[in-house]
Amino acid sequence: MIEAVRRIVTRHSGLARELAGYVAVSGTALCVDFAIYWSLLGVFRYAFLAAAGGYVFGVLTHYALSSRIVFRHRFEKRGVIEEAPTLAKFFAAGFAGLTITTLIVGLIADVLGGNPLLAKVIAAGCSFGVVFTILRLLVFVGQPAPSVRTA
Repeated sequence: MIEAVRRIVTRHSGLARELAGYVAVSGTALCVDFAIYWSLLGVFRYAFLAAAGGYVFGVLTHYALSSRIVFRHRFEKRGVIEEAPTLAKFFAAGFAGLTITTLIVGLIADVLGGNPLLAKVIAAGCSFGVVFTILRLLVFVGQPAPSVRTA
């Protein structure tokens, strides 16, 4: 029984590390996103505009950290020219998250009159899973994550 569990953990350890790294990078990017969002709420009349601004800065932070930390083992090419296709796909995934975020914040905060911070939290949760899946399956494809060796 213990050996079966060990095999399962070993087989999926790369995915677990990727997901843990993604959560850490996402947390950092989310802090940037929320800081910009909170600042822009005082500037824009509509919360969805502030959400869009915060999200864009969060995506830029996320790309820098994801491509160099979380998915670096899948990131074989370096340089601006070689990274252009991956960068385009990354920002397409980000656009999906941006769309989800602005729609949810706009609906909850601007249309229904709900709390803009709660709206942003709900939107962030919804976009997280969608963007991770797109990044993992379509953007940072290639070699699987390295597994932990067992003796």
